[in-house]
Amino acid sequence: MKKIFSLIALLLIVKMSSAQTSNDILNLLTANHAITQDQADSLRAEFAIRQQATLSDKRLRIDFEFRPRTEYRNGYSQIPNDTTTGTFFTNQRTRLGFNFIWDNRIALQLTVQDARVWGGVDPRSQAGTISLFEAYAEPTLFPGLSLRIGRQRLIYDNQRLFAENDWRATGTSHDALTFKYAGLKLTTDLVLAFNQTSERLFGTGYYPSGWSNYKFLTMHFLKYNLSKNVVLTLMQSADGYQVTGKDEKINYRFTNGGRLEYTSGAWYATVSGYYQWGHNKSGQKLDAWYLQPEVKYVAPFDLTVRAGAEIFSGGNTQVTNGTDKSFVPLYGVVHRFNGTMDLIGTFPTDLGNAGLINPYLFLIKNLGKKVELRSDFHTFSNKETYYKAGKAYDSYLGFENDWTLTYKPNSFTNLLVGVSWADVTNTFATIKKSGPGASGHTPFWSFVSVSFKPQVLNYLFK
Repeated sequence: MKKIFSLIALLLIVKMSSAQTSNDILNLLTANHAITQDQADSLRAEFAIRQQATLSDKRLRIDFEFRPRTEYRNGYSQIPNDTTTGTFFTNQRTRLGFNFIWDNRIALQLTVQDARVWGGVDPRSQAGTISLFEAYAEPTLFPGLSLRIGRQRLIYDNQRLFAENDWRATGTSHDALTFKYAGLKLTTDLVLAFNQTSERLFGTGYYPSGWSNYKFLTMHFLKYNLSKNVVLTLMQSADGYQVTGKDEKINYRFTNGGRLEYTSGAWYATVSGYYQWGHNKSGQKLDAWYLQPEVKYVAPFDLTVRAGAEIFSGGNTQVTNGTDKSFVPLYGVVHRFNGTMDLIGTFPTDLGNAGLINPYLFLIKNLGKKVELRSDFHTFSNKETYYKAGKAYDSYLGFENDWTLTYKPNSFTNLLVGVSWADVTNTFATIKKSGPGASGHTPFWSFVSVSFKPQVLNYLFK
């Protein structure tokens, strides 16, 4: 019955010209568990492609987002010690997005945002706080092929390597060119970027102030439906960082790999793997890899079980042979993979360059149509032995448990409440340089976040 319901909804969506109406239908299907959230996102993407291909007139859409989040931190990102105390604050993100589509000729996107901590900006100040999150034009070159030019989000696969980092108040966007092709079975993108600090008369020296960024980036993404049950994803990336003191020389890092997904009824299985080579930012030779297997089962009583592991290669920190063995997940999201407390958020520093083995178990239970309860369990261990001053440390780093409660009263409101705690070892506290007595403390973090994302306008020009 659910499959029939989903099919009818898809047919309605394809025929509709209103994105808001289709979005409401997809939210209803998700709330009634007729389709999963991943399926809803896929349908949204398919509808957007079809809509761009069939609209005969101009369309203007205006989206608004307001997201305050209050947090209590006493162990988020860093392990507390005998001298630290907890912190309490509220941050806020406000976005206003304008999307204009003219027939199958061009799409324009402009998103401005303001991100702040309450009390952190003098309201009498004349200094501006508005920033540009997205600004691009996307003309259609041929049917199915377009070119996105400008500041844009790079969101691919499960966002492990390229993500919008939505948890971060400012998010992440890139200045790039992206060739985009979408067919019935094949989706592929080619991203190109070359960064400079300012307009120049000579040379290409790149000096980002106060932050580190690539000078050059290219990435090819391909997703192909091998069958109704099997999907293959491939990703090849090369990013380059300027060599210190040598403006025209770049250290290039290459990342190659992909993902295989299998879906059958309530079961889902996947495995992804990547190999990293070339040179790291410092110019050290790179030889690293990453592996993630996972199995998911959706039980008849609205319980989703996900079990898997992330494995990052690492090096023996006692032996220095000039080769970096630590895999870095490029520009992907951190928050959702290795515990929401982000104790492992900076690679490979937070692992002492010794790699990671992270088995995990996620339990997601729907409590009615509007409420979801989720509990995540992680164990952390170094893949290789960590050494400091000649001393070998035990590989086990600790355990983390994250609880989140989500309430969606309507299609544009999302209330999220979370509580997390961790049990850490002396090894982890030593690697994190957490200070005196850190291994005897229990990291704790809680938050309340509410987001309002209404579609203000969806107007068709005749």
